[in-house]
Amino acid sequence: MKQLIIFWCLSLCTYMAQAQLLTVTSGTDLTIVNGTIFRVDSLTLTPTADFTISNNTLNKATTILHPSSNPYISRVYQFTNTTPAFSGAVQINYQDGAELNSIAENALTLNIHNGTAWTAYTATTRDASDNFVLTNGISNVALNELTLAANLTPLPLAWLSFTATKQNQTALLKWATMQEQNTRNFTVQHSANGINWAGISLLPAKGSSNNTNNYNYVHSNPVTGINYYRILQNDMDNRSSYSGVRTLKFTTAAEDFVIIGNPVNNNVLTVQVNASINLALYTTDGKLLWQQQANAGTKTIDVSRYAKGTYLLKANNTTQKVLIQ
Repeated sequence: MKQLIIFWCLSLCTYMAQAQLLTVTSGTDLTIVNGTIFRVDSLTLTPTADFTISNNTLNKATTILHPSSNPYISRVYQFTNTTPAFSGAVQINYQDGAELNSIAENALTLNIHNGTAWTAYTATTRDASDNFVLTNGISNVALNELTLAANLTPLPLAWLSFTATKQNQTALLKWATMQEQNTRNFTVQHSANGINWAGISLLPAKGSSNNTNNYNYVHSNPVTGINYYRILQNDMDNRSSYSGVRTLKFTTAAEDFVIIGNPVNNNVLTVQVNASINLALYTTDGKLLWQQQANAGTKTIDVSRYAKGTYLLKANNTTQKVLIQ
């Protein structure tokens, strides 16, 4: 039914004035279902998670509302209200000639204003024959204005990596950049639902560097359940970019034990026991091989008599795989 509603709206849009492409009135929602190709005029959105538009109007204009230093084409899509976060693919089709404002087609880059700043996104496909730019992999980006622009100035930085790792009941966040150009700072952002984000720390950036730079932050009080993390970078010119999103799941109780060094390649299984428990080692088909009461502390288990392969170490409600090499 949701797809039928979407296509009904598309048909309705063709009868509207050119400047106003789509209106979702107050009290109603338009949900674009995950994987649905949603096209209005020459703007195509294909979300990888359900995307809902509420109390909003999509217009087409020839000029942007928010100033930008980059030349852009005379085709701009503007929402009257900034949308919730969008993840998925965006495609913008354009016309040859005057609409390009003398920008080379092989330089056209999707630019999105998220209500705060413009960000350029690396194009997946530039098709000069069918006149479109397709950009995949957009993650949790609010939409306010969208256009194609020539990205003449260098991006503030190039992301190298971003990881999130559990350390007991804290989250260790690490990220690295390959280069930085006039970078100001990094805002560590956290969300409990992947939609609403809050800054939890502000770290200074290197400024300008052609080397690999490493950063880290420990979130000491994650929520119970799934925690979402991303890094927002801001530069001196008020441009910004986001890292990818990482998730970690936390429970209220600490794990009964933690395996230290897995896979095991020295015939000794080392386990950090957090409370007095009954440890047991099983084959993957449920055969008990070893069982012993273990007190809190570091426990070592001789596994030299067992064949190489995968086993299960269990205690109370905790089960972890052990790979013996």
